[in-house]
Amino acid sequence: MFFKKKQNKKEQLDISFDKVVSEIQKIEDWDNPKKIEHYILDSCEHIIATTKEIESLKAEYRVLTSYLEDIDKLRKLPKEEFKEISLVAKNIEDLDKSKKIFQSTEPKLDEEKFVLMSENEQQIPDTILRMQSNERYQASVEKTMKMLEAEKSEYEIERNEILHSNRLISRLSVLILITFASFLILAFVLKSSVDMDIGMFLVTILFVAALGIFLIFMIHSKNVSRNRVLIREINKNISLLNVVRMKYANVTKALEFEKERYQVTNSYELNYIWDAYLDMVRAQEQFIQDNDDLEYFSKRLMRMLAKLELYDEKIWMNQIAALVHADVMSEVNHDLVVRRQNIRDQISENTKSVKSERDEIDRLMKIHNYYVPEILEIITSVDRLCGLKKPTVV
Repeated sequence: MFFKKKQNKKEQLDISFDKVVSEIQKIEDWDNPKKIEHYILDSCEHIIATTKEIESLKAEYRVLTSYLEDIDKLRKLPKEEFKEISLVAKNIEDLDKSKKIFQSTEPKLDEEKFVLMSENEQQIPDTILRMQSNERYQASVEKTMKMLEAEKSEYEIERNEILHSNRLISRLSVLILITFASFLILAFVLKSSVDMDIGMFLVTILFVAALGIFLIFMIHSKNVSRNRVLIREINKNISLLNVVRMKYANVTKALEFEKERYQVTNSYELNYIWDAYLDMVRAQEQFIQDNDDLEYFSKRLMRMLAKLELYDEKIWMNQIAALVHADVMSEVNHDLVVRRQNIRDQISENTKSVKSERDEIDRLMKIHNYYVPEILEIITSVDRLCGLKKPTVV
């Protein structure tokens, strides 16, 4: 496949060359010496440019050969010596990975919160504990406050029921008095009209009236007594509520101050931000430590490679994986071999192109018998510069 590709390149060059020659031959007044001179000068410039490219390719070829020799030298090292180099390289590889992970990781906190945590670093742990304690106390006080409010509501409901009961008793008392008076009037009317004995009737009415009044009195007395108790309990409850509400207001005020200061909603959020801050600080410290270790191991590796007198020990800082993994080293070696072969082919193609163009100059000069001293001097300089044959002088 590679050979076919090379052959195709050669055919393309031949086609291009023939095309150039045919174009030149179409030029009118081709025998004009000035036109031949210009063509030869252009060819000389092209030969020089191509020769410079060949020298550049040769320099690159020598560099690639040196790198391949370095690989061979490393592979031929004693097992223990190469193992030590590989171990140092492995440390560099791991540290570099850790560094890249840190650089690619999204920060858990924005800069504003990180600075806020940093400025209050000494007092935040105590603040978190204090906020947690205050939140527990706030919840306890709030629970007590709700219980007292519920108890107060129950007392007020019972007192309203007693007041309502007293109003009913008052109405019932009036009703009993009216009924008693009606029965007395009825008794005296019956006595006057039919001369009845109303003694027992009067006794019964009086007994019933007395019993009703007694029951009403007992109920009223009980209600009055219970009402006094309820008033005392309500007043006591109100006093306790005022104290509890004051405590709740104070602890809430303290919590709100800390929440606003650290831009959080509760102690759990502050604790989360604090943990994230500590993680970021540890990561930064690890990053700094990794950088220091990376510098140490890099210098150590350079000293170890310098002892081997390699062509370029610095290049291996970009090929750390090749010093650690044998398969990567083989891949690097293969790539260098392929690149060197490609350069060798380019050198060969360019050399053929230079020789072909130089032969064409000689051919033109012979055909047109054009041997001007100035042109011969230029061609001689080009041959000397490019390491080509000397021109044939007839």
